[in-house]
Amino acid sequence: MIRKMLILIPALMAGIAFAAPPVPAEAPVEIISAEFGLFDASNPEELIFEPGDVVPHKVGQRYGWIIEVKTARRTLSVREEYLLPGPPSAGNAPDPLSESLNIPIERRNQVSQRQLVPVDGKIYGEWAVGQNEPAGHRRLQVVIEGQVAASFDYDVK
Repeated sequence: MIRKMLILIPALMAGIAFAAPPVPAEAPVEIISAEFGLFDASNPEELIFEPGDVVPHKVGQRYGWIIEVKTARRTLSVREEYLLPGPPSAGNAPDPLSESLNIPIERRNQVSQRQLVPVDGKIYGEWAVGQNEPAGHRRLQVVIEGQVAASFDYDVK
């Protein structure tokens, strides 16, 4: 019995030593490419992406980005930092609370955080022009796993 145990222990240790290493929790993320543009879903069979930096100021117009990544991770933490356009139009009723905060225009931004699953090595961010969304210049920064992956400047006209 002891003899069998002495044979099994080295065999077990050899199996552990030659086992495939697990994917590290901090697997690197390499950004291959990043593009901003318009999405066209008029054909239900396919989604068409057209790179560009001008978004038509038309309610429902879809736009966003595609980023190609190389990683062993199953999901990626993605944060989008969106600089909002100029002050609200004069047609809106004044809000005493927001006026008392005195936030400079350059500091007005919106942040979204989500987990995305790469599909064929790509992740996507998509929006649509809203009914009360003002025209103007925008800046968007995409942060993947804590690193700036892409910055986009575009205009809604």
